[in-house]
Amino acid sequence: MRALRSVVPLTAMIAVCVLSVSMDAPIAHGDSRSAVNIGIPQNLFRDFPKVTVEALMPTFTKLMESQTGMKGKVILLSGPDEVRRHLVENKVQLAVFHGFEFAWARTQHEDLQPLVVVIKQGTKLQAQVIVAKDSAIEKLEDLQGQPVAIPRGTPEHCRLFLSRRTRRIGQRMEQFFGNCQTPPHVAAALDDVAAGKVKATVVDSVAWENYQWMNPAKAAKLRPLMQSEPFPTGVIAYKQGVLPEAELNRFRQGLTTAHSRPEGMQLMMLWKMKRFDVAPPDFHETLAEIAKAYPPPIGDEP
Repeated sequence: MRALRSVVPLTAMIAVCVLSVSMDAPIAHGDSRSAVNIGIPQNLFRDFPKVTVEALMPTFTKLMESQTGMKGKVILLSGPDEVRRHLVENKVQLAVFHGFEFAWARTQHEDLQPLVVVIKQGTKLQAQVIVAKDSAIEKLEDLQGQPVAIPRGTPEHCRLFLSRRTRRIGQRMEQFFGNCQTPPHVAAALDDVAAGKVKATVVDSVAWENYQWMNPAKAAKLRPLMQSEPFPTGVIAYKQGVLPEAELNRFRQGLTTAHSRPEGMQLMMLWKMKRFDVAPPDFHETLAEIAKAYPPPIGDEP
């Protein structure tokens, strides 16, 4: 269960996005809009079995149609570039992005705007490389050829951070380390570092804080080696001028108040989220900074 929870925070965005409409008053079946399509990148389900992904898709669609009278469809796309293209071309009207992927999209299309952002413990994310406290490792180069743990459900910003850092040294991540093990969840990866089974792991800073709180004795045997820049959090985005403002407001209102409703509160608790919110005042600045620090990729990373 912990492995599943670690990979679904942005999936929750989709579910609550649909719920946010269903919690409001239904619109008539004769509504002029034929569909509201939501595009999502396949890397959102990186560690999901295919059968699970296939089972999720019609659930969201059925919920939207039955509760709102709007024909809706969640469209699984190959990656953030295809999500961006579909949003720009109005093949989808809403799209889910990891924050850094949205930053990349906005370098080409400034008319893409955040509808809401997801709040876990703050409006920014960070990656941490964790090693044993008594380890002689002092820098990333010391981990070359060493066994490490990349737990299932590792957030995409953590993968991107580690991938770019090893490429600066001159190797792809999977070539740089001696052996990349895949524990079932973050706690298992950190346990393995503490036990000396692997030399390091990469985790989200929130997961590291939670581990310190839940496992203080084991956490005392560990220390951060390096920390990433702040990454923008996940986004549900839209293209200006496509959806009517009243419709956008209804989605936004439903999402930002979902945590105060029993249905939304259950989802927040399940996926360890606090709430959805409007983008903070410095959000576009954070996007620009992360796009500069991590330019759009050439190839198949992260």
